[in-house]
Amino acid sequence: MTLRRVAARIAALFLIGTLAGCLTIPAAQETSIPAPTTTPAPTALATSEPVSSPSPDAPRILRVWLPPRFDPSADTPAGRLLQSRLQEFEMRRPGLKLDIRIKAESGDASLLNALMATYNAAPDALPDLIALTPSDAELAAQKGILHPLDGIAAFENDPDWYPYAREMARVQNAAYGLPFAADLLVLLYHPAEGVTPDWQSFQENQIRLLFAADDPRAALTLCLYLASGGTLADEGGVPALNVDALTSVFSFYQSDAVSSLSARYAQDSDVLRDFRVQQDTAAVVWTSSVFGTLPDDSALAAIPSLENEPASIASGWMWTLAGSNPTLQPLAVELAEFLTDSEFLSAWDEAAGLLPPRPDALASWTNAAPYLEISANAKALPNAAWLAQ
Repeated sequence: MTLRRVAARIAALFLIGTLAGCLTIPAAQETSIPAPTTTPAPTALATSEPVSSPSPDAPRILRVWLPPRFDPSADTPAGRLLQSRLQEFEMRRPGLKLDIRIKAESGDASLLNALMATYNAAPDALPDLIALTPSDAELAAQKGILHPLDGIAAFENDPDWYPYAREMARVQNAAYGLPFAADLLVLLYHPAEGVTPDWQSFQENQIRLLFAADDPRAALTLCLYLASGGTLADEGGVPALNVDALTSVFSFYQSDAVSSLSARYAQDSDVLRDFRVQQDTAAVVWTSSVFGTLPDDSALAAIPSLENEPASIASGWMWTLAGSNPTLQPLAVELAEFLTDSEFLSAWDEAAGLLPPRPDALASWTNAAPYLEISANAKALPNAAWLAQ
């Protein structure tokens, strides 16, 4: 069983164990886990066989793979914005044709599975630019499929990126993507006189927390653990958990601050169903679950850490490079930068119901206030190599 599923199951079991009065807190210690597979050193771009020179009149083809949620042909505000942006890029580069392909987000035909199958069977058909989640990008980078984004000084030195975005983009010591959309874990509560979004206020007002304790990503557990000073590796880089920090989180789950109903929930829809009808509850959900549709009489805030400091955890999407033709790589990088321009992301992410990973993009929103603090204090959801141990 993976670390993330263990953490999720333990969170649920702690809640259930509390009801039965049989919870035992482990003694503080440092628990080591076998190190993940080391990312292979980046190699120079190469093709399986020489690429023939196109005829002078033939357009250069730049392949782009996306999940359905970002389909530029969709008749939605987000789809139309992306379509217009892609067409503008083509007009700026005469002789270039963008070949847009939509791949499933999950399942056997998912982006990641299609990418790995293409890499093994027909590397010359790899996408030059592909949208991946950070965890999928890490897995692809470890298999040597993706190319690091070396030399993009605008990403390394530009202050207009949230810290969590830089964390998302890195696999060990190299950046493998340009983040373009984020989903953050947030707190929902029912505002009332004397109620503020912190655990002390909730306890004083007998407000109980609802969250998806059976979430396989164990998002809240990781959020509170990292905010409590917990780390995922020891000084030598070997994956390890700090049991003192983890015990503090599970002790919190055992307290009367958390509703026992949380042990039943595996997804946000379960949490929101009960939050909407129970005024004496607060809820932890992802921003994508409530974007533009906050429940009536509710407010959004950062998640309080166990010390009542603002905290959150972030997942999202980023542009990555996989193409086997080295002559097209600079164009793929240029397109990725064009699609992560702050002004464009401001409009596109809002239309897509996600958050821009750039402060300037988010600050231009009329309703940006609650998201600014959350984004500034968010940490990236640990990637697959750590969670799979």
